[in-house]
Amino acid sequence: MQNKLTFFNSDRRYYYLIFAYIVLSFLLVFSYKSIGGYEERVENFLLNRAIGIVDDTSSKILDQIIFKNPNFIKTNLQDEALRAENEKRLSVLSNQDIKSIYVLYLNRGKYFFLFDIDKDEHTEVSEPFIPEHEQFFNQVVKEKQKRVFVQRGIEELSFTLLKPIVQNNKTVAILVIDYTENRLSSLLRVSVDFLSYFALILLFFLFFFLVYILYTHYNKYKVYRNPKTNTYNRVYITDNYDKINFKNYYVALADIDFFKRINNLYGQENGDKIIISVIKIMASFLDKSDIFIQYSGEEFLIFFSKENRTEEQIRTILERIRIAVERSTFTVDNEKTSLTISIGVLLHTEIEKSLQEVIHKADTALYESKHNGRNCISYFDISQTKRLYREKLKELIESDKLICYYQPIKDLVTKELHHYEALLRIEDGDNIIFPDKILPDLEDSYLYTYLTKRVIEYNIKKLREDENIKISINLSADDLINDSILAIFAQNSDLADRLYIEILENKSIDYNKVELSLQKLKLFGYKICIDDFGSGYSNLNHLLNLSIDYLKIDGSIIKEIHHDKKAYSLVKTFALFCQQNNIEVIAEFIDNQVVVDILKGFGVKYGQGWYFSKAVPYSELSKEDR
Repeated sequence: MQNKLTFFNSDRRYYYLIFAYIVLSFLLVFSYKSIGGYEERVENFLLNRAIGIVDDTSSKILDQIIFKNPNFIKTNLQDEALRAENEKRLSVLSNQDIKSIYVLYLNRGKYFFLFDIDKDEHTEVSEPFIPEHEQFFNQVVKEKQKRVFVQRGIEELSFTLLKPIVQNNKTVAILVIDYTENRLSSLLRVSVDFLSYFALILLFFLFFFLVYILYTHYNKYKVYRNPKTNTYNRVYITDNYDKINFKNYYVALADIDFFKRINNLYGQENGDKIIISVIKIMASFLDKSDIFIQYSGEEFLIFFSKENRTEEQIRTILERIRIAVERSTFTVDNEKTSLTISIGVLLHTEIEKSLQEVIHKADTALYESKHNGRNCISYFDISQTKRLYREKLKELIESDKLICYYQPIKDLVTKELHHYEALLRIEDGDNIIFPDKILPDLEDSYLYTYLTKRVIEYNIKKLREDENIKISINLSADDLINDSILAIFAQNSDLADRLYIEILENKSIDYNKVELSLQKLKLFGYKICIDDFGSGYSNLNHLLNLSIDYLKIDGSIIKEIHHDKKAYSLVKTFALFCQQNNIEVIAEFIDNQVVVDILKGFGVKYGQGWYFSKAVPYSELSKEDR
């Protein structure tokens, strides 16, 4: 109910629609109850149009009869010849649609025959006449206006025309023309019914059209809104991209710091609850004229109205938002946790050409905050040099610019291909963007996981297209404990014998969770490899705590083994350990035969590097290798 009230409060036009809705509802009910009265009016209207010629002709004949005869009634009562002549004149009106034509005169409120042109059943003069519908006769006498009425319940009659004969501003007689039940009356009835019910149906459809408008707008409103916070989502900005006048707003992009860790620690459902709490905190500082959009899971786009606000006031509001989030405590499963947010802001939106560019620059400022240690606010400097905006990166990924290059991993003894390692690349026009240029900016963001899924899906497609190829892909430890990523591997377990998983270096690993995920993957038949071992954050816990099939020694060590004793001893030790524990070793960055010979002496079985081949697109892979 609250959601519906908020919907109507969001736009005054909806109240006008509701008012129109109520009016139409009233008209619909009123019209239904009054359909009989409407039919009568429509009948009279159509009848008057249908008898137009007879009406005009009768008026001319009556003028001739009354012409210069101030005692019209008395003269015709006394002069039988004149009466016969006038009846002859009126007989001109007779046709197959007319049953009878006669003239009645009034005497003391009673009606008597004056003329009757019916020869078969001729009524004598002064014979009294009692009308079936006396009220219509009396109305014509009183108002001195013609009247047409339908003869309901009288056989052979359809409708009657009453025309007053007026002398000295007084109705002295009435011309009566009775029409028979014929083709004309049937057509008139059909026309009456059609027009009456057409009007009712039209009103009915207008009623439902208004209902449809409200229903459609409310459904779109629900699509645009998070029902738990009543804030907009990304669909809103997609559908209203051209309608938002960004020049009237200061634009900020905010992101919850390290939120991926919250999801990993407490699960996505609890993570969503925390996001809702953060949204409510931030929204409490906004005005009705501001626009708050949940741009992605933990990222928010805010349009601050410039009306009655200075740049300094916006800076103050943003700092209050940042502090409010920082000082808040969030309880999940009886555990308390705290969060911070980073914010990027573009103040001078009036000089920008598109909303897309505005968001790009706010996004650049946001990542300035990320690189400055997070939990801070950065403002876009219009003088700074251009760089790859993260928002542009999103667009490149979402528009299928993601590709993989493949580098072979070969048997050092036979030189035969074992499998290919898939290496991420992103196409930006004629330029190729390498992972080291993008992954640092994506760390701890939802886009990192999205990118991982796209890489997995890209290579699964290649495996299904080519039954002879084997591929290894790189995952972080965080990826391995992501249920949605594990679900992809489970759904494609028929490819497990051709799809290898390499675990990338990470700052910290929850060995219990990672090992649990690895065991699930191994049950499906996947082979696991530790990547870049010997550099960065790697340590022996990887070997002691995780169930792995391959160990890939980092190239920074491999390329030194032929002239560095420490590197030589280190690789030899790793190789011996792996042989004793049934782990195959892969050496990276091999660039000459001397290194190959040393590695073979250590018992290292596989290697990759420029000595064998550079990474190339799938289309350039050697057919012989495949």
